[in-house]
Amino acid sequence: MKNNARAVLLVAGLFAALIALNLLFFVDKTPDDESEATANRSSYRATAYGTLAFYTLLKESGFEVSRFEKPLTSLKPHEPDTIVIISPPAELNPSEQEISALEGWIEAGGTAIIIDRQIEVTIGDAEIGTGSADPSTSARPVQPTSYTRGVTRLSLSHLATRVEVSGAAATYHIGDVTGAVLADARVGKGRLVLLTDPHVVANNGLAEADNVIAALNLFADEPKGKIAFDEYHHGYGGSAAGDGLMAYFRGTPVPWMMAQAALLAVVIVYSFGRRFARPIPIRQERRTTNLEFVSSMANITRLARASDLAMQNIYSEFRKRLCRFSRLQGNAETARLAEVAASRAGVDSRELSALLYRCEEVVAGEKVSDSELLKLVSRIRELETKLAF
Repeated sequence: MKNNARAVLLVAGLFAALIALNLLFFVDKTPDDESEATANRSSYRATAYGTLAFYTLLKESGFEVSRFEKPLTSLKPHEPDTIVIISPPAELNPSEQEISALEGWIEAGGTAIIIDRQIEVTIGDAEIGTGSADPSTSARPVQPTSYTRGVTRLSLSHLATRVEVSGAAATYHIGDVTGAVLADARVGKGRLVLLTDPHVVANNGLAEADNVIAALNLFADEPKGKIAFDEYHHGYGGSAAGDGLMAYFRGTPVPWMMAQAALLAVVIVYSFGRRFARPIPIRQERRTTNLEFVSSMANITRLARASDLAMQNIYSEFRKRLCRFSRLQGNAETARLAEVAASRAGVDSRELSALLYRCEEVVAGEKVSDSELLKLVSRIRELETKLAF
């Protein structure tokens, strides 16, 4: 039992050490690998290119904001009222079925705010396409609207594009001669808002120029309803890539911890399921009582005058069982056998040693009276009963 407890403690200690090492040497290198072109724009991220500051700003400004971690096909009327889609990675872009569901949701009265540098999509009567910008021009308000209130100049990245919306009643709010940076269009009962540079709402760009004012103006025309940031297409809530729950742990040492825990579990099962010693024989119940056996042997001994032979038969079998009980070899020294057996059985080692030596003397031929022989055999049977073998 002590050995098992030590093994469990050892395995638990090793597991704890592995977790500590994983946490100690884990370094999130994602921010170092990000750039303005390849950044993760998730509202969960507090890096320079993330949008956690924008999400927090809306929440602290009294808007009811949340994160939408389901496909766009799960959109329901007023659940939410506004969906914000910020530059999803190319491999996780919404599917055609999702675009179709988004179109129906907008036409039913929803508001979709799409912030991306590449917007090539048709929603309702609005045909949307983006193109490159003239670096010699700067984007400024085109006309006074609720989207441009308080905005004099936007701070854009060098990758900012321009959008053109045709085939629908569209309004350009901020832009230049090459196109719009911020535009919107009515689609059915709803509204589609387009912003062509995520730098405006990113953590590193929100405080530049009038970006924060423009970011809040995106919701100026809308009643304060439920606003949801699309996180499904950033890999959360069971990503479009099919990662499921593991998407939450992407880029962390948790998957390695799980693998190491599984390996340790296999080792534990193997250790406890494998036999490390010889099998212990099944206990066999005696069909005769001790008294009957002693009486028969005493009668035979008395008739044959062979006390040494009777003791040899009884003592040899007792000694074999005692060796197995003590996990010693059959030829172990008597003193060693008495010491180990007494320690395991919780009996007096001197008494047991005296019993063994006296039995060996009788087996060697030393004379013994019938009463002493009976006492020796009775004591042997008492020990056998106590030790359960």
